[in-house]
Amino acid sequence: MLINKYLKTLLFSISYFLVLASWGQSNYIGFYGTFNDYTGGLNGFNYGILRYNYYKPGPQIAFQQYLSPFFDIKENFAYDWVQYETPAKTAGVDAQFLSADLIFRYKFANGYALPIDADVAPFIEFGGGGNYIKSRQFVADHSGIGIADETRLNALAGIGFCFRLNESVNFEIASKVYMPMLNGWDGRYQANNDIWSNAIYTQESIGFTVPLGRNSDADHDGVPDKRDLCPGTPKGVQVDANGCPIDSDGDGIPDYLDRCPTVPGLAMYQGCPTGNNNYNPTTNLDPDSDGDGVPDSRDKCANTPINTPVDINGCPVVQTNNDLDTDGDGVPDKIDKCPNTPGPASNRGCPEIKESVKARLKFATRGIYFETSKAIIKQQSFPMLDEIVDILNQYPDYNIRLTGHTDNVGNDAYNVSLSQSRVDEVMQYLAHKGISASRMEAIGYGKTHPIANNNSAIGRALNRRVEVELYLK
Repeated sequence: MLINKYLKTLLFSISYFLVLASWGQSNYIGFYGTFNDYTGGLNGFNYGILRYNYYKPGPQIAFQQYLSPFFDIKENFAYDWVQYETPAKTAGVDAQFLSADLIFRYKFANGYALPIDADVAPFIEFGGGGNYIKSRQFVADHSGIGIADETRLNALAGIGFCFRLNESVNFEIASKVYMPMLNGWDGRYQANNDIWSNAIYTQESIGFTVPLGRNSDADHDGVPDKRDLCPGTPKGVQVDANGCPIDSDGDGIPDYLDRCPTVPGLAMYQGCPTGNNNYNPTTNLDPDSDGDGVPDSRDKCANTPINTPVDINGCPVVQTNNDLDTDGDGVPDKIDKCPNTPGPASNRGCPEIKESVKARLKFATRGIYFETSKAIIKQQSFPMLDEIVDILNQYPDYNIRLTGHTDNVGNDAYNVSLSQSRVDEVMQYLAHKGISASRMEAIGYGKTHPIANNNSAIGRALNRRVEVELYLK
């Protein structure tokens, strides 16, 4: 029987997806109903959808995992029944398919083409897998002569739409074209066994997807952890679709920390272009009448007494047993190295530097170049230095250590002097861009810390470098 031929695959799949379910928050299961169209030699390869001689529904189940904002991967199992008869009723095909496929889904709701949380999210799919095919010539009483009873590979591609009903449940419609790699499964064989001229069938599906695990939201900002690019956002802070605090003026300082949220500014001035925070209608600077560090536009408790500890909304925080925790990260201010910015206790209450940021920092330092034997920064290095400035503005609680290094050409004293002059030049550039000198230190090591062999030109080039380290005092 058909089910016996597929039993081993089905049992294996159930075991496999029980393992997938243990992955956690990014897995979905989908349940669908399907109906199918035929395109092949029997109808002159006249492609179309929703043109049924006979309506034969089938079930489909799919397991879907999140890969990135752009792609998901899906394991798909379907039973399809295709019946087609020519208008003259002189020929036809009655075929049943059991398919197991690996499908990649490209999502247009990726934060670029459409918002990640778009209510209507189109997608395209492509992939392939295996197809067990059992077909016969079409006869109404199912007595037609058998044509195929084989298992073959198949390719597929499709398009669909996902309608988000709520954070967990989605409604989907899709249309996929399946090409079984079996010449003549419909009884019409193509010359030279040309599989790319095989008959195909189109599967229309409609159904729902639900999560296998709970979509957690650790910082309670309304964006599930699986899509939250800024975990640990303080409670009550408005965020965008990616879970990151709103930054209206795009200066790298989120509005809830920005004294001038509508005007680009510097971190050293709490987001304002200058140190003068008095209201000025021409620059839209946001005043702080009670001096509690929260601008009036966001201060829910105006006229707070001077030196009273407040939360991000400007309201007094009750201090009990000297355990004040201003940023609400669970680390008391008395031992919190970053009392106004939430971070884990393992990092002394400061936000940890993301691996992606560390990679950006490492990449940026490789693009710092100087004039030969001089401490003059080449203009091509400016974008990389600006990248370092951007990172420092994102992590205002961290300090920066700049170290300069040379190859072994020249005497020791000259190399130490040159490396020191170069890191001093880098430090001056950063200071000119608004990074406080109190956050920076620069050390020239000369040739004493090589990272490659100085016996080759490539090794010497690698040794001539500036390294950057972010650290907490």
